[in-house]
Amino acid sequence: MNESSINGNTEREQREQEKAMAVAANEHIRHQAETPIHSFDPDNSPAAKREAAERGIPKDLLPDFRNLGNKRGGLQTELGTSDVDQIKQALSAAQRKPVAPVKTSGHKRLSSGPRTPRTPRTPSSSQLPQQQQSRIPEWYRVGWTAFSTQPNPGGPIQLAAAENKTADPLENMVSFLFFSKWWGHSGAIFTIGVIFWLLGSLGGGFITFALGCLFVVTYSQTTSRRFRHQARDDIDRALTKLQFLELEKEPVEWLNSFLQKFWLIFEPVMSAYVIDNIDTYLVDYLPGFLDSVRLTTFTLGTKPFRVESVRMLQEPEPDTVCMDWVVSFKPNDLSHMTRKQLDNKVNPKVMLTIRLGKGMVGAGIPVLVEDMSFQGNMRIKLKFMSKFPHVKMVEACFLKKPHFDYVLKPIGGGLDVTNIPGLQSFVRDQVHAILDPMMYYPNVFAFDVDKFFSGELDITQANGVLAVTVYSTTTINARDISGQVNPYIRFYLDKAQELGRTSVQENTLDPRWNETHFLMLNNLTSVLSLELRNQSSGSKDRRIARAHFDLKDLDNDDDYSLEDMDLDLRHNGKPFGQIKVDMRYMPVSKPIPRDDGTVEPAAESNSGILRFTVHECRKLGSMRLNPYVRVMINGAERINTPIFKRNPNPKFERSGEVVVLDQTAVFIRVEVKDSISLAEDPVIGVWRCYLVDMIQAMETNPEGWFDLQYDNGDKAPGRIRLGFQWKPVVMTGLSEAMVGRGLYNPPIGVVRLTFWRARDLRNVDGVAGKSDPYVRVLSGSQIRTRTEVIDNNLDPEWGETQYVPVHSNKEDLKLEVMDWNAKTKDKSLGFTTLKMVDLVRQRTGDQEKNPDKWYEYVGKPVDQWVALKSSDKNEAKGELQYTAEFYPALALPKEPEEDENGEIPQVPNPVTDLHGEPIRYTPDDLIDLSVYNSGVLTVKIHEVKMPTVSNCYCQLLVDALMPQFQTQKLKGRTLTFNETGDAFVKEADFSRVAIEVKPADSDEKDDQKLGHWVDAVSSIVRRIQTSRRNGDEQEEGEWFPLLGTAIPGGWIRLSFDYTPLVNFTLNPDESLDNQGQLTVTLLDAKDLMAGKRRVKPSDKSGTSDPYVVFTVNGERVHKSATIKKTLNPTWKNETFVVPVQSRVTASFRIEVFDWNQFLGDIPLGSGGISIRGDFVESFVSKQVKIPLDGIAGVSGYVRVRFLWQPQLLIRKKTHTSVLGDQRTYTSMNMTSSPGNGSMLSPTSAATMRPPPTSSLRPPQAPPPITRSSTLSPAAPRNGASAPPVTPVSQHVRSPSQASSIVSTQDRRSIDTMSINEDALAAQQGDGTATGLDGVVMIYLIEARNLRGVDKSSGKSDPFVRLRVGKRQVHKTKHIKKTLTPQWNESVKCSVSAQPTPVNIKVKDYNRFSQSVELGQCQWNLWDLLRPQDQVTSMDRWLPLYPTGHGEIHVRIEFSR
Repeated sequence: MNESSINGNTEREQREQEKAMAVAANEHIRHQAETPIHSFDPDNSPAAKREAAERGIPKDLLPDFRNLGNKRGGLQTELGTSDVDQIKQALSAAQRKPVAPVKTSGHKRLSSGPRTPRTPRTPSSSQLPQQQQSRIPEWYRVGWTAFSTQPNPGGPIQLAAAENKTADPLENMVSFLFFSKWWGHSGAIFTIGVIFWLLGSLGGGFITFALGCLFVVTYSQTTSRRFRHQARDDIDRALTKLQFLELEKEPVEWLNSFLQKFWLIFEPVMSAYVIDNIDTYLVDYLPGFLDSVRLTTFTLGTKPFRVESVRMLQEPEPDTVCMDWVVSFKPNDLSHMTRKQLDNKVNPKVMLTIRLGKGMVGAGIPVLVEDMSFQGNMRIKLKFMSKFPHVKMVEACFLKKPHFDYVLKPIGGGLDVTNIPGLQSFVRDQVHAILDPMMYYPNVFAFDVDKFFSGELDITQANGVLAVTVYSTTTINARDISGQVNPYIRFYLDKAQELGRTSVQENTLDPRWNETHFLMLNNLTSVLSLELRNQSSGSKDRRIARAHFDLKDLDNDDDYSLEDMDLDLRHNGKPFGQIKVDMRYMPVSKPIPRDDGTVEPAAESNSGILRFTVHECRKLGSMRLNPYVRVMINGAERINTPIFKRNPNPKFERSGEVVVLDQTAVFIRVEVKDSISLAEDPVIGVWRCYLVDMIQAMETNPEGWFDLQYDNGDKAPGRIRLGFQWKPVVMTGLSEAMVGRGLYNPPIGVVRLTFWRARDLRNVDGVAGKSDPYVRVLSGSQIRTRTEVIDNNLDPEWGETQYVPVHSNKEDLKLEVMDWNAKTKDKSLGFTTLKMVDLVRQRTGDQEKNPDKWYEYVGKPVDQWVALKSSDKNEAKGELQYTAEFYPALALPKEPEEDENGEIPQVPNPVTDLHGEPIRYTPDDLIDLSVYNSGVLTVKIHEVKMPTVSNCYCQLLVDALMPQFQTQKLKGRTLTFNETGDAFVKEADFSRVAIEVKPADSDEKDDQKLGHWVDAVSSIVRRIQTSRRNGDEQEEGEWFPLLGTAIPGGWIRLSFDYTPLVNFTLNPDESLDNQGQLTVTLLDAKDLMAGKRRVKPSDKSGTSDPYVVFTVNGERVHKSATIKKTLNPTWKNETFVVPVQSRVTASFRIEVFDWNQFLGDIPLGSGGISIRGDFVESFVSKQVKIPLDGIAGVSGYVRVRFLWQPQLLIRKKTHTSVLGDQRTYTSMNMTSSPGNGSMLSPTSAATMRPPPTSSLRPPQAPPPITRSSTLSPAAPRNGASAPPVTPVSQHVRSPSQASSIVSTQDRRSIDTMSINEDALAAQQGDGTATGLDGVVMIYLIEARNLRGVDKSSGKSDPFVRLRVGKRQVHKTKHIKKTLTPQWNESVKCSVSAQPTPVNIKVKDYNRFSQSVELGQCQWNLWDLLRPQDQVTSMDRWLPLYPTGHGEIHVRIEFSR
């Protein structure tokens, strides 16, 4: 005899012993009661157990409560991911496929003609067909609401007859005469008197008088009796109320009597439900040391629970009732029971067969649970409503911990196990721990009766799906969070359970999810909560902050969608940050009844909601099996049932919902497996099928029984019963609206914002000063642009114009006024929201399918003063005045779709766009982008390869010093961003674009950079045009080298697009050509007056000592040298550079004086000239004669030469002290060569990181290297030649041109420079010129005109700190008490051919305090030396900045 047969005999004997003990216990129970005792074979299937319990119970009495216990988790898709990119791709693919023929059960499909199927809103009662409306006429008056202006506490009942109507004066009069108390009292007396008078007038006798008196007596007795009865009732009620107020409790014996009768009827129904589902529920809570638990005997007894007393509580809400109930369940309490009830009494008894151990080692023990009792104090709250079932919400909780008791003993032993010391208290504490968060005050258990009866818990009644796309949150403040921050978002409605959650972003303060989650909804009347939580491995997850969104806002939108929302997160009631989300509600397609009685069919769709249910299995085989089921949808597990120990007929009843994006691509695999502890679980059988085939198979197999098979196709033992429910959902709009990290919606146009001023702003600087306000514009969480900072002003005036691209008429812009702070985070002074629908309207074409959509300007700008709001949406202090206009982008018609043969029909190029504006084409029929000078440049940052591991992000700058777009922060050497940003291009001919790679811990105030890339927009537009001509869509992008990396080898992969604006003209004062630097060279003067003769007519010399003073906008900017004794002076090397913010409005004037040492300088005349673009062209020098005027007898003119170089100028605020003093840390330029484009960004010289000192090498991997096109400088016009002057910041040389000679005249670029008032930036040169490897000797000789900072002497103790590259190479000695120090010190250091910054900082020495900066300057070494051109030394005075802080004498020599 083998081992398996021995084990089988032993197991069979154990089962027989267990059955014998159970039969003996059941016989003992049956002899004690007349109530049915439900006993059955524990090895039977759940269906057999239910059938045994239902015997004797009338049919249709058992309810199906399965949906009540189902948990509503977050819905997953068949893709197994929530990533926006993949969901959009799947939706787009599904919409291109024909809809699979799916028959919708319960509805008859009717032809709806060629029109596009629609999915309507959930109809209200006013929208129902006429046959469904109430048949009560509207002029009827039903209910008290028809006679009162007070609202119904439970809400309107949608019945016209129950609504309040305007009072009719005649009706009121009739009601007063015939139905008021006046008629019952005064009217009766008046009527009796009139009747007696009439009887007397008609000659009535004694009999008539006696009858009349009898009537009066009868009326009086009736009235008195009624009055005494009403008074007695009032007194009784008052006494009863006083009695109850003393007792504070009210007995409810009527309710207990009702429960006693109802319990005997309901007990079999409740027992049958428990029997049917107990195996499913027990397996979820089974401890690990138990192998299985089987229910063999069950009865709830004959005595129901009692409500001992009820105390009513005053509730202020008119639709709510609140009560305190004392509830007890004491089967051993014999009071309140009749003799017959005592004779038939049965206590609750539950008999379980508990199997301890595992496998063959285990043993079954029958256990009896009896003598259960319970008592607790509960608070019950009922909230009513008008519609059936008239109870909307039931809330219950225990005011204190309830007391319960029971007896637990093995059958045959007689020992109460709860007498073991510590066991009963342990069980009691565990029960309290489970119930505490659910029902112990102040926690309440809320059951929404309205939603239960409306079928919201059933997918067949669900009205739609809410798609929530979560992008990111603002930076999390980790001060209140200990340990790592692993944030995620969970969703829930009102106070209900969790609906879903996002993935966990590990160890980050800047989480970005880019996920779309689907939530099933029944209506849009709830509040959706988004809770930001932190996942902790060793403790419970903690809530960080929470945001709320009222779903009613979606119902107010035409297409149920809101995009680019920034919901406010709040922590303990305080603002915490924002979360960026999109929401779109998609109703379930349902048939619509028409007025004529027909039914409009539901809109067809390949997308929808699938609810898949695993009901049960039968005849799987041996009793030793431990089966469970896994449901795989497209390879991802969606349902995993519990393990049913030792049961070949398990009943699982497990369901799972999946949002199906494309039903034609869904494959379902169902695996039935046997759980084995020490080995891999074997497969008992599988069932697999495509979803479309399963839907068709279920039409012929409504029961859902399927035979199991093996993977090789052979038949396996057993069958499985499956079920599904399918609801189609039209998701066409979702794929168009989804914009993820790698997805991008093209711009529809540009918003032109002009910020005029603000007033009465909040002062957040206290007594130390006033706020330093500026305005920033946010689209979602991205800061798109900002104004300048106005110092110490609560009523600032900006007058600035900014442009922001927009991508939808729902992309609202947030205009926020901020207070600038040097060392701390800027503070918000308030914000307002610009609604895009106030500027933009959407137009739709007349195509039946896939119509064209474009956006137009409403024609009226938004020009207003608006009150600012605080972060909590309350009104803040201050107002903002701004103007907003919209300029649409070029809108092209959609390309034709494939025809039935799969071919795309050829159509001619449209002559005009959808706005009616003509489209300009190249000779080869491509849109000529080069003729559109203004538009939106789109840049996609695919990937960055850094030479070392870096934690950084990228930012996009176009013609600005502040970024218009920032990516997420990533860490590594290869950083895959795949993010797209854009910015407005004012003038493509002049504009430049830059990408900066910045450390993750830096911001706009920190000038640290890990690398950068720069190019001209015109070069990028030509690249786009060439790619389109070659049929290359640039999906993969191009590789470009990064400049400025510490170690050579940085690369960035980019792709571009350009969207022109139509019918747009840039104002001249907004042009890039309007601001920049004017280089003025004073040449000579002719025929000046003799100044000395004006003072002394006897002076026969007839000459003057002239000099010229130049003023711009009333400010003196330069004074020339004095030329002695001449009326026709000529100046040599008299050149200066002045920054001009707007040359359109600038006033340029000269004044000529005759120098006189003793009598004072004598005016010789003055003159002015325009420097507008029509007079002084960019990059072209022009000599002009300025005639003199303003003095009697004046004559002559002054000849000067102008050179205008456009540059971006901005007053950049950098530091504010407590006393309000402003210290300026001037900026350094960042420019590349004409070959690679050039663009300058603000870089603080005080915290600047210099460019690298290494050569450029291609990356290790072989990505294609595409060299940028060269931007040719503007050629001189009208035959004019460029003058031999050296403009500032024009020495530009690319690495590939290092060996070539670039003349001064050709070094023309549109640089960007940061200035402070009239100060030029400390950085001289463009910062990108290169030289040769070698050694330099730097001589620090002397300084002059330094600033005195010692209060006692008015002088300083200056010394010099010298940096070359990143290293400090020398520090001189300090010279005491002088403003003209002489050091005569030198230092020798090695340099490379790469751009090498030389930073010279002069400081005042202090022994016991920090040194004070006197001035500084910074140059690229190769802007001073050009060893390729044999310029190997320089000796000159270098100006210190800020302007007016002196000069330093430096000599530099280079050798190889």
